[in-house]
Amino acid sequence: MKILQLGKAFPPIKGLGGVEKVMEYFYYGLNELGIRCDVLGANDNFSSKIDNYSGKGLVFREPLLFKAKSTFFSFSLILKLWKIQNDYDVIHVHLPDPMSLIALFITRPKSKIVIHWHSNILRQKYLYLLVRYFEKWLLKRSDIILCTTPKYYANNSTLKPFENKISYIVIGLNTKDMPINNDLYEEINQDTSTNKIIYVGRFVYYKGIEYLINAMSLVKSNCVLYLIGSGILENKLRDLVKELGISNKVVFLGQLEDKDKFAYTKSSKILLLPSIYKTEAYGIVQVEAMAFGVPLISTKIEGSGVDWVNKDGVSGLTVLPENAIQIAEAIDKLLLDRDLYNVLSKGAETRFNSLFTAEIMINELVLKYKRITNN
Repeated sequence: MKILQLGKAFPPIKGLGGVEKVMEYFYYGLNELGIRCDVLGANDNFSSKIDNYSGKGLVFREPLLFKAKSTFFSFSLILKLWKIQNDYDVIHVHLPDPMSLIALFITRPKSKIVIHWHSNILRQKYLYLLVRYFEKWLLKRSDIILCTTPKYYANNSTLKPFENKISYIVIGLNTKDMPINNDLYEEINQDTSTNKIIYVGRFVYYKGIEYLINAMSLVKSNCVLYLIGSGILENKLRDLVKELGISNKVVFLGQLEDKDKFAYTKSSKILLLPSIYKTEAYGIVQVEAMAFGVPLISTKIEGSGVDWVNKDGVSGLTVLPENAIQIAEAIDKLLLDRDLYNVLSKGAETRFNSLFTAEIMINELVLKYKRITNN
């Protein structure tokens, strides 16, 4: 069985998000099982490139023409797909990605089609008007539609007409692929004067970071918030910290390498995900924190799977979106109640091991491939 993953781009290109991280997990996981998995996406410059990591499958990077609304447009990607499409039993496309929709519509591959529905297009309404015809065509053409949680498709009006071929697969991690900078980890833990809590992710509109920063002006417990990431809202967030007079309680660390990010994650008391729109459909950073036994505070977003990943009272606490007061109260509750903290820390680790390992994820994915290919 040969698989082609089709998506926006593939790491380590900068500025990518959770969807592309999932492509990376699948690439390595499937190839390690002996199932050939290649990837097709755009490059971050006007040149083509083929990567082959550690003798695994090929990663085709096609020249980038331009970027708009976080979409990578590459017309040569269409030509490449047309040339290689018949080499694969399954084409696994990661949405939302307008470029992939157009490429599949033009090339009309005969392979089985798996749609991985990470989230709906919500904010880019005019862009969606342009691509929804292609989206509807592909939903009809697909053999199976995979969501990231059962909750995400439960009340999804776009997917409702296709519920007979909808399933889900959790995003799991291999802890062996989560390197830690041990020197940095020891350095961080030398300071025991305050509790360290973290946010990890892009600084974009749907993440709700401003509510988290406002919450830090309200917390009563002794803690410092570390913000790991970057993005278009960074200057506004820095200004908000200064305006609130809490520069001693909020630290911007910038974009970190994985080994440094995981050093901070493992050292932290809490990971926070204050997202406010269901563009945040899952929150892989929650799974990363659970792997280290770090409790979570995340939001209950209608139609999102974020609070399915973080089960309230089991792996952490959930609060209403856009509610700095509830975020602050949850932080204090976890940091001031040692017994509750220990229960949720253990619960986070147990939930990870029972649901979110890479082995569980890849085995489920292979079963779904076999179901549609009869292999």
